[in-house]
Amino acid sequence: MSDFLPSKQELTNALAWFTAPVNDAIKKGKETAADIAEWLWVVLQGDFAEDQSTAQIVTGTVISMIPFVDQICDVRDLCANSVKIKEDSNNPWAWVGLILTLIGLFPVLGSLFKGIFKVILAPIRRFMLKPATKGLKFTGGNIYKLAEPAIETGITELNKFLARPAVKNAIKKAKITNIYKAIANKIREVKALVSKQSLLKVFDQLVGHLRDTVKFIEKYASKAVGTKAKQMLQSVVDVRNLANQKLGEFLKPVQDFLEKLAVRIEKESDQAFKATTNVRNVTQFRRLDDGEELEAFRKQKPDWVRKIPENRRLPFPQAKKDPKTASTPLHPSLGNVQSALKNPKLKHPLKGKYDTFAQGMIKAEVFGEGEVLIRVLAPGSFDNSICWMRKSEFEKLKSREEWRDKFAVWASWNANGEYLEYTVPKGKKLYAWEGPAASQELGEFYLKGGGIQIVLDPNDLVASGLSKRKLTGWGYGTDTEIGDFSMVGVPTLQTKIGDYSLASK
Repeated sequence: MSDFLPSKQELTNALAWFTAPVNDAIKKGKETAADIAEWLWVVLQGDFAEDQSTAQIVTGTVISMIPFVDQICDVRDLCANSVKIKEDSNNPWAWVGLILTLIGLFPVLGSLFKGIFKVILAPIRRFMLKPATKGLKFTGGNIYKLAEPAIETGITELNKFLARPAVKNAIKKAKITNIYKAIANKIREVKALVSKQSLLKVFDQLVGHLRDTVKFIEKYASKAVGTKAKQMLQSVVDVRNLANQKLGEFLKPVQDFLEKLAVRIEKESDQAFKATTNVRNVTQFRRLDDGEELEAFRKQKPDWVRKIPENRRLPFPQAKKDPKTASTPLHPSLGNVQSALKNPKLKHPLKGKYDTFAQGMIKAEVFGEGEVLIRVLAPGSFDNSICWMRKSEFEKLKSREEWRDKFAVWASWNANGEYLEYTVPKGKKLYAWEGPAASQELGEFYLKGGGIQIVLDPNDLVASGLSKRKLTGWGYGTDTEIGDFSMVGVPTLQTKIGDYSLASK
C-alpha cells in the first residue's frame, strides 16, 4: 500500500469511531480487505447529502479529523464537486464549491482549523451544489449575499462544534483565548494564499490519494464496483484538466467572499458570547435596543430601511389606538380589551397593539379547525404571543429583509431566526384581528409595512396546536453593522410559553 492507504488494522481502528455501522462484518470484527474496499466505495460516492442534520455535520467533521479517515473524506468531497462540474462545466457555482473544498485543505490550516473550516464551509458547499442554485445569476460579488442562509447555518454548526469537549481541549492545548478571532485571522491567511497554483497543488494531491483508493477498490472489491470507481477517477481527472482553464475566473470572487466571511466570524467574538477556554459561556441572549439600532442605521443604512420623506406621509399610516373606531366589530373573545383601555390598572396582551395595523384596514377574522398560522420568533421569544400570519403569507417571504420591511419589524423587537406553526385544533375556533401591518418609524427611518398580519389573544391558543420550532433559513441576525448575534450558549429551537393571564400582569 501507498503512504495514503493505511493497513487493514489501522483502518479498522479508525472505523471504530463511527456512530453508524459500516457493515455486519466490521461490526463483528471479521472484516476482510473486500469489506474495506466496499466501504471505501460507499464513502467516495456519497455522504454529501444536500440536507444533513446538525448531528451529521458535526459528527462527520469529527470523524474527518481521525487519521486516515480524514484523507478519505477529503477525496469524497472532491468527487462530489467533480460530479457536479461534469454535469455542467459552465455552472459557476459548482466551480466555487470546488474552490471552497480545496482551500479547506490548505496545509497552513492544521488539523484543528481544518476541522473548523469543514464545519463552516459544509453547508455553503452544499448550497453551491444544489440544483436550484444553478439558476441563480452569478455576478462574482453576490456569492455572500445569496449564500447567507447557508453561511448562518455554518455559523450555528460552528458554535455547536466548538462546544464539544474534544474541540475545547484542542483549543486549550493550542493556547487560543479567542477562537473566533483566530478563525477570522486564519481565513484571511488562507485568502492571501488563494491562487490557481495553490489550488491545483491540493487538487493533484487528492487525485493521487484517489488513484491509490481506486487501486485498492479494484483489487479487492467486486468487478462491478471496481469499474464504477475507475469511472469516477476518470471524471475527477477530466475536471482536473479543465481546472487549468476555469479556476482563474473565480479567484477574485472567492477572495472577496472569504473577506466577508472573516468579518462575519469576527462579529461572533464582538458579542457577549465568546468561545474562550476556561470561561463558561453565558446563556443570556441580548438583542439591540432602539437607540443602538438607530445609531447603526445612521452609520450604514441597510437596504430594508427607508428614509422618512419630507411630507412624512407613510404608505400604511397607523390606526388610531381606540378599537371602537374599527370598521368591523370586535369578536367576543377580544372584547375585554375595551375594558382594559378604559381602566389604566387593567392589563391585557392586546392593549396598545391596535396601532400595529394600518388605519381603516383592520378586520375581525375567525379561523376554523385545521387552519395554520405562522409565528416568526427569536430564541428568547414566547411561542404563544400575539403576532402571527397566515402560512400562505410566510411562504411568500424569501429573506429576513423582506420580512422586516413587509411586516414592519425592527431588530430591537424581534431578532428572528426561528418560526413555529399553530394549527387550530379539531372542534375549535380562533378569533383574531387581521389586516396590513402599519408602517413603523424609528428616528428618521421607517419600515414600509403592508404585510397581512394577524394579532390575537394568546390566551385563546391551545397548547396542542403549537408545533415544535423550526429554522427560518434566514439566520439569526439583523442585517445591521452590530446586529448579528453569537448563538454560543443560547438554546435554540426550544419551546418557551408565556403566561398571559390578566392576573399575572
